[in-house]
Amino acid sequence: MRFLEFLKEATKAKGKTPAEKKAEAQEADKHVAMTFGRFNPPHAGHGKLLDAVKSHGGDSGNYRIYPSRSQDHKKNPLGADQKVGHMRKLFPSHKDAIQNNEAHRNVFDILRDLNDEGKEHVTMVVGDDRVKEFEKITNKYNGVHYDFKTINIKSAGARDPNSEDPVEKLSASGQRKHASGDDHDNFHAGMPKGTSKKYSKTLMSDVKAGMVPPKKDSKKKTTKKESVWDYAPKLDYDSFRDFYMLNQIFKVGALVEHDDTGLRGHVVHRGTNYIIMKDDKNIELRAWLQHVTEVTELSPEQEVAQDTSKDQSNYSADDGSGNTWKAGTDTYRIALQDMTPGQEVKKFSDFNAEIRNNK
Repeated sequence: MRFLEFLKEATKAKGKTPAEKKAEAQEADKHVAMTFGRFNPPHAGHGKLLDAVKSHGGDSGNYRIYPSRSQDHKKNPLGADQKVGHMRKLFPSHKDAIQNNEAHRNVFDILRDLNDEGKEHVTMVVGDDRVKEFEKITNKYNGVHYDFKTINIKSAGARDPNSEDPVEKLSASGQRKHASGDDHDNFHAGMPKGTSKKYSKTLMSDVKAGMVPPKKDSKKKTTKKESVWDYAPKLDYDSFRDFYMLNQIFKVGALVEHDDTGLRGHVVHRGTNYIIMKDDKNIELRAWLQHVTEVTELSPEQEVAQDTSKDQSNYSADDGSGNTWKAGTDTYRIALQDMTPGQEVKKFSDFNAEIRNNK
């Protein structure tokens, strides 16, 4: 039966006119397959996901891999640039598809950008247990924050807990645990085939370094000692949920990040084993506790932004050329107006006064 179907498809394709083939190629170019994930750290099991995304890209080869941008010492020890670098080395056949864009902080940012590029159809590949969740949230905001003709959510394949294949049992949580325990043998066992022990040691060293907690203010008292569930809640779910039930974490108003989508928002409701969060664009999401991370520390990029927010002199366009214009200052305005042909050098307040007088 399959051979007969193949012959039919082959005959059909052979009879297509050049115009029909061109139209099909154009339509294929409007489609993209993608996935979003934390990959913290990347391991052999992720190769299955990347291969699945590529297969859904079709003949056009339009597929993209979006690693999350989050970084913290618990569940996201590798920074975005660091993580992308490791992924491109571990999965060289997918190197060009692995994206590294600061603007893509969550799934909704990515979908908006893809839509702006002119993509009309998107296929998102996610873990088998996430399919229904993603179908609901991506279609809920279609026509609101982006506008695709079709959004298809596909499974990367179900995991078999009884499988004898060690790759099936791999998880980033487990790899972080191996790193924290300095267990290189088991950490290396989670690497894609062909990865040298020298390289896996480098990766594990980066993970360990990223798991070192930031220095605490000596005046502040630590409320609790960190345990396994801090960096791998799946491995100690009971303790994790106990802290939640005691209202120690995920309080109403707390800033949290949804691990599966990268969306950040504040907790607006606490359920028995889930929370409801909402971001500044009114995107509301219900998330299981083990799929959420409370944002209690800032990434290096956010630390820099926080440090410079009060000192506007740090916002400089100085690239070493001697240009020291500061955005938002009169010096910056005068320089730009002076470079614009036909533009009079004038304060914005003067422009507004003229408009009011003309009215």
